Amino acid sequence: MFKDVVRVKVIAGRGGDGCVSFRREKYVPKGGPDGGDGGKGGDCIIVVNENLSTLSHIVDGAIFRAKNGMPGRGGKCHGANGEDLIIEVPKGTQVIDAKSGKLIVDMTEVYRYVVARGGKGGLGNWHFKSPTNQVPTQFTKGELGEEREIILNLKLIADVGLVGFPNAGKSSIIRKLTNATPKVADYPFTTIDPVLGVMGYQDKKIVIADIPGIIQGASKGVGLGIEFLKHIERTKFLVVVLDIVDKPCEKMKILLNELVSFKKDLQEKIKLIVLNKIDLLSESELKQVDNIKKQVKTLLPEDGEYKFFFVSALLGEGMDKLKFGIVKEFLKD
Repeated sequence: MFKDVVRVKVIAGRGGDGCVSFRREKYVPKGGPDGGDGGKGGDCIIVVNENLSTLSHIVDGAIFRAKNGMPGRGGKCHGANGEDLIIEVPKGTQVIDAKSGKLIVDMTEVYRYVVARGGKGGLGNWHFKSPTNQVPTQFTKGELGEEREIILNLKLIADVGLVGFPNAGKSSIIRKLTNATPKVADYPFTTIDPVLGVMGYQDKKIVIADIPGIIQGASKGVGLGIEFLKHIERTKFLVVVLDIVDKPCEKMKILLNELVSFKKDLQEKIKLIVLNKIDLLSESELKQVDNIKKQVKTLLPEDGEYKFFFVSALLGEGMDKLKFGIVKEFLKD
């Protein structure tokens, strides 16, 4: 199950208490103080695991608690530090303070972050020895660890995002281009979670995300789109997939409106437009595809450079050209 938002509590470990102890030596009834310091409490640490692509392994409302430090012992023995608590997340996860709503860290370039620090260990009684206090019984208790509620918010990191209406053929296209195996069927919302696939080119890997169907009103919470529009933000560029036999111009207009409504500059990411299902066109309709291309292009921002591809994902027609077009766009800059 795909999950991209969870709220959890993290509690770092408490520091161990300092120790009150005195040396025990033959013929010395009470030697000098030698109580050791307590160990530091364990930290709660967010770590990126690049093999993860969802937060589904984390239970919403879970409490993560690091281990406490151990108390000090005689002979100036330092208590053991508490074991750290590791929370693994996918790359691209934002860590947000649940109370203030402020971003703590974005796990995009950062791969390890201490989100709650363990408490310091207490001091043993040997620290308190002085000329006027030869037999100190003072010690300090370990400090409490930090405690906070956080929201883990995943924004997928993909090089290319496939966007389009349900049944436009995105799932079939990503299956042809990559190693992804999404469910394919002839009813709306076959894909209800983002799907990531990897397309190889020479020594490079191009990560392609199939973003679930966006419909009219998605940016306002209608359908599935609002849940996944955020995953488009980090793509290098977008590939729009249109069903050539299902009002492509009308669908393009709605799609552009939803992208702009969600975030104004998203439409600038559009570089490739794929007109799918050409196998359903008659011979006379095939002669009109250039007109469809021109009509769709008039809807796009005038200052953009766009590449159009006519394909049949079902039969594999035009897929090699599309793959080359994606690679060429990916290698720019």
